[in-house]
Amino acid sequence: MKRVEKVFLILLTLIAVQSVAVVNANAAEATIARLDVDQDGQVSLKEAVSDTELLRRFGRLDDNKDGKLSEQELSADELVVKATAKS
Repeated sequence: MKRVEKVFLILLTLIAVQSVAVVNANAAEATIARLDVDQDGQVSLKEAVSDTELLRRFGRLDDNKDGKLSEQELSADELVVKATAKS
């Protein structure tokens, strides 16, 4: 494979990875904006009650076990991304 083609493929891969990261971050932000009643930038267990799918996964998503889901924790969840894309 020519060097130019390799560089082009690497660039396309980087763009695709970056696009996925941006979509995940946007989905997490949208979920927080929708559910964060107290505006602390995180979704607590009490706030997650209004979203049954998120509530079911809350314990698995809460990596640091602080009882709140941060943007980083939410962006790792594929279902948050899918749910936000539907709405």
